Amino acid sequence: MKRYIFNTLMLLFAVMTVMTGCKKWLDVNYDPATPQDPDPASVFPAQLAGIPRGNQYDARYVGRYIQNWETSLTSRTADIVWDQMGYATGSDANGDIWRQCYFGLGKNLDYIIATGHTKAQWDYIGAAYALKAYMFQITTDHHGEIIYTEAFKENTAIFKFDSQDTVYAGVRSLCDSALKYLARTDFPNPATNRLARGDYAYNGDNAKWIKFVYGVLAHNYNHLSRKSTLYDPAKVIEYCDKSMTVIADDFLVPFDGTKNDDTNFFGPYRDNLTFLRQGAFIVRLLDGFALTGSRAFANRDPRIKHMLSASQDTTNGNGGYVGVEPGIGDPNAASTVPANMRKRAAAPWGDSIYANPSAAVFTPNSGKYLFKDKAVMPVMTSAEIYFIKAEAAFLSNKLDVALDAYTKGINAHFDFINRTAMPRGASTVYNISPITAQERASYLASPNVAKTTAALTLTDIMLQKYIALFGWGFNETWVDLRKYEYNRYIAPGSVFPVYRTFATPQALNGLNNGQLVQRARPRFNSEYVWNLDELKRIQADASNYHTKPIWFAIPN
Repeated sequence: MKRYIFNTLMLLFAVMTVMTGCKKWLDVNYDPATPQDPDPASVFPAQLAGIPRGNQYDARYVGRYIQNWETSLTSRTADIVWDQMGYATGSDANGDIWRQCYFGLGKNLDYIIATGHTKAQWDYIGAAYALKAYMFQITTDHHGEIIYTEAFKENTAIFKFDSQDTVYAGVRSLCDSALKYLARTDFPNPATNRLARGDYAYNGDNAKWIKFVYGVLAHNYNHLSRKSTLYDPAKVIEYCDKSMTVIADDFLVPFDGTKNDDTNFFGPYRDNLTFLRQGAFIVRLLDGFALTGSRAFANRDPRIKHMLSASQDTTNGNGGYVGVEPGIGDPNAASTVPANMRKRAAAPWGDSIYANPSAAVFTPNSGKYLFKDKAVMPVMTSAEIYFIKAEAAFLSNKLDVALDAYTKGINAHFDFINRTAMPRGASTVYNISPITAQERASYLASPNVAKTTAALTLTDIMLQKYIALFGWGFNETWVDLRKYEYNRYIAPGSVFPVYRTFATPQALNGLNNGQLVQRARPRFNSEYVWNLDELKRIQADASNYHTKPIWFAIPN
């Protein structure tokens, strides 16, 4: 009976196919429930959402390299290896930026560009080029050699890797295309085609997108400061001046915080930072020790209460601000010290490990700083741009320009913390109340901040930039640390520490043969499984590939 029914149905299908043609039976492209040619306005929001995913997923690993946070328990052997600048081979760990560049955004951005041409949606095209430039920039800075010229090539399983200088030039070309289309105003249907329909970061403001593109260019050129034949600080300064200048220009991706899928990956609800604790280095920067050599209360940065978590283990309910050194875990996590005297490092999203309500409880405003369920994820900020300008000006001996940009960078980060309105109703990053004008003035007058061109150092600039990028600017901070060999700057006739008190992991010698980590490996399941011959060509099959010097940090 079953055979009879099957044959009858097949005969009916064949007859109807002949009578009506295959298209109506088999082509689902025109099913309104499953559209195959969506408008860029419906595709673009997912591209914005993809950026935090790549950055935040990989920040679980890069954040330990740069010491934003560290693993709390040495018994977690799969985690502690990252604190020690090691690598977990044979997995996709630290490969999500790669995934977002080639899979999450990749062909989707190409679709927006192609469809935008057919509909004269120039602003969508420009914004798509801007995101392509940004993704290739952070991907090459994360991995080194990557696939660029053959990216998205069809009918092949082998993709050629390009050198970083090729990718850097490609990013500039993409930025040129972005600027060209973002400048166009000849919209045939301005009421329906404009970017605001799908852009929940900038609400379709082309001027802000243009500033973002110039910010990508500023990063691109400034990363070459060790390349004497390529570095042009004047161009860096020019692009910074054309980029973000106020917090309203900041590129922030908001989270609605209504369910798991639209909630901040770093928030307590998703519970992805459970075994991570704030690093001792950021604590030393904000409690005054790294900048002044003293933890006297007068030297404490007022941003500390908003950015970091205090231990609540002591009898007075506030054990102070403590952090974890890389590779050794939290020495007080299971300490024999009496509980009323213990100071355990706290999770990033709360003033105690117990502040996490667990994944079974959803409270959108719980957490702290950028570690809230409904907090934004910054992609680029005006404070960051000011510090890039300050660095370029300092390196070109324009000390007055450097001092001005450095001071504005500090103030811009204070403004970022104090911002009362975030895109799409996201939570403020300050807790309870903003930093007061008096607190800000006192800090700017303190020994933490250089006041004159004679007093300003590269260390001052880079340490303040580290603070401003804490909790989100993992890729840029890692670029800076590698440029300056993690804790020193080599100039003609001098060697001095840039990241004062930054300490490499104690267990490093036994892990990487004494070598510092320089790059992330290509994503395992797309490259080591399918593209191994090409990886062998660039020596990515070697066990120490993650310590291979990266192009932009090699001086010439």
